[in-house]
Amino acid sequence: MPSLPPVDCAVPNLPDGDALLSAAGQATLREAVEKRLTNISGVWKMRLLARDLIAVLAPAMERVLQDAGLPVFSRRVRTVRITRGVREHGSCSFPRGSNAECRLAFSGHLFFAGNAAVLIDIVAHELLHACLAAREGHGAIFRQGMTRLNESLGLHIEIHSEKTAIRQSEALYRYKVVCSACGNTFYYLRAGAVVKHPSRYRCAKCGKAALEVFRRT
Repeated sequence: MPSLPPVDCAVPNLPDGDALLSAAGQATLREAVEKRLTNISGVWKMRLLARDLIAVLAPAMERVLQDAGLPVFSRRVRTVRITRGVREHGSCSFPRGSNAECRLAFSGHLFFAGNAAVLIDIVAHELLHACLAAREGHGAIFRQGMTRLNESLGLHIEIHSEKTAIRQSEALYRYKVVCSACGNTFYYLRAGAVVKHPSRYRCAKCGKAALEVFRRT
């Protein structure tokens, strides 16, 4: 299961392990994360919160997945990055030629007050990728693990989340492109090819030609 390199600051007293198997522990985690989001500023603090969440969630997730009889890979989280992305909430990548570590990244637009539950779910989503085979994607084993984690840890992990991670940044973009089939949303500042000719393109998530363009007034 993912492990993190030492950090300069002590990990705060967040509930983990057996505590996360109870509704009370899950509520305490959300409250603690929300408290930190209320006063968060700067990429370093966002990265530290993401690392702390990984350290807290990893042991509980590993236990649940192993109890469910699912194959779990023991990988070290090599890096945690905060990105400026508005199209992708999070990502998990695996260095070529190595199955012992992974890299996680999360959009900085996730880190705002009132978004604790969404942030926890997205971190858990990427951690689930880190636990499974590199080529599993959102296949059957991922879905089994997702269902079991949601039931056991009070999470709401989804394959393709319709929850927005860009509430604070939407004003920076003039065009919104929405897939009417799955709800996947993209934001653009300029009217590029996708904005001008949406019928020529397919959704990156569901593959359907159902893109609609909305211009911010």
